[in-house]
Amino acid sequence: MKSAKTHIVASTALCALTLAVLLAARGFLPDQVPMQWSLTGEVSSYWPRDAVVFGVPVACVAINLLVSARLAGRGEGRIAMYYITPAIALIAVVIIVLLGTR
Repeated sequence: MKSAKTHIVASTALCALTLAVLLAARGFLPDQVPMQWSLTGEVSSYWPRDAVVFGVPVACVAINLLVSARLAGRGEGRIAMYYITPAIALIAVVIIVLLGTR
């Protein structure tokens, strides 16, 4: 299915854009990036900056490939389904950067 392969490649490229966003923001992120907050609003978990900058995009691409392979295996005809994971990944990265630089 040629169109599925095209959408898998395009959605994976969009997920890889998270690396570009995080590399651009790397200089603004602290050494320890807050990643989890308690109900009172206090930070309860930190990740090292490089783990965020390089690990999050790798995880996004891996998740996208798994989801896309599953969609292609089912013969999913709704093209938008291939782009949900990249959209969530890009939104999550923007939130990580915004909250990490506050």
